[in-house]
Amino acid sequence: MEMWLNTIEWLKYTKGANMGDLTANFNRAEYACKCGCGKDNIKDELATKVQLVRDILNRPIKINSGIRCSNHNTTINATPTSSHIDGWAADLGYTGSAARYELLNAAFQVFDRIGIAKTFIHVDVDATKTAGVVWLYS
Repeated sequence: MEMWLNTIEWLKYTKGANMGDLTANFNRAEYACKCGCGKDNIKDELATKVQLVRDILNRPIKINSGIRCSNHNTTINATPTSSHIDGWAADLGYTGSAARYELLNAAFQVFDRIGIAKTFIHVDVDATKTAGVVWLYS
């Protein structure tokens, strides 16, 4: 039996796969706290800038971590003053040194607070913290 979707059903069906409900390519769920608590109020400024990075790269980016509830932040032993708690930060995943180079190159064009880890690049727009910095995670 064939099944055809009308235009509205198709748009609803493809929303999560092909389009973002937050920016052109990102859904709010991608930024939501990974513990499943439902916290997903990521800052629009951050989401817009991550979209710019994605546009520069012209390829998908995985959000390893977006906003975090305080409990999840504690569970993963992150700093209590993490910019993730209030939705100002995201960790952008990558695999391999070439992907790291490309992601860093794009991130430096958009962000002025960048942390470099083995499997992700941290970016944030937290105005309460020092701008113009890059740090390494051990």
